[in-house]
Amino acid sequence: MNARIVVAAMLPLLLAAATADAEQQADPSLQTRNPRLDVTWLSPDVRLPPFDKVMLAPFELQFRPVAPMAGTANFPGTRTEFPVAEADQQQLADTFARIFREELAASTNFALVEAPGADVLLIRPALRDIVSRVPPQEPVGRSAVFVDTVGEATLVLEFVDAASGRTLATASDRRAAEPAGSLTGFGAVRANDVAAGQEVRRLARRWGMALRQRAEQLYFAAKPR
Repeated sequence: MNARIVVAAMLPLLLAAATADAEQQADPSLQTRNPRLDVTWLSPDVRLPPFDKVMLAPFELQFRPVAPMAGTANFPGTRTEFPVAEADQQQLADTFARIFREELAASTNFALVEAPGADVLLIRPALRDIVSRVPPQEPVGRSAVFVDTVGEATLVLEFVDAASGRTLATASDRRAAEPAGSLTGFGAVRANDVAAGQEVRRLARRWGMALRQRAEQLYFAAKPR
């Protein structure tokens, strides 16, 4: 058999295998669900200094490696994980930063500030092992694609004494951006930018509210008696 024919025949299998391998590279340490963002102290004798201000550092993003798109770029085939364009990555970071800032600024117990200093709790946020379930483009001339989740990620937080730069505690939670309901009645949304953006904002708001509640609990715990 002609070598080119053999390679052409095997190419779909090789691409499928590469995709499967990439989609299996989930970090087990980032799969824990912790919706209340319970804090883990880095030392048993650590004490959080009193604070009345909070600073939110820029978001760090880390995506799970996935195989590049092959063949018809806008047809997902059997894939369940997709690469994310750089512009969409920046939009993701901007969305989470905006919503988290809104939630922290809503607190009546501490002020949101822009610079570290005394009496400041610095929060360093990161989204790790980010997975997109949305194809880069909707299939042209084909039936719409619906998904029950537009993506997943693990929120990782570091709580830092801004005056000393010492990391005191961490918290993390794994969640999926899932629809609360849909017109289809099956809890699925159309796999496009509009629906994905809505579910991402919903997830960011849920995490932002949980972070504000946790930060307020830390504020009262550190407040002098």
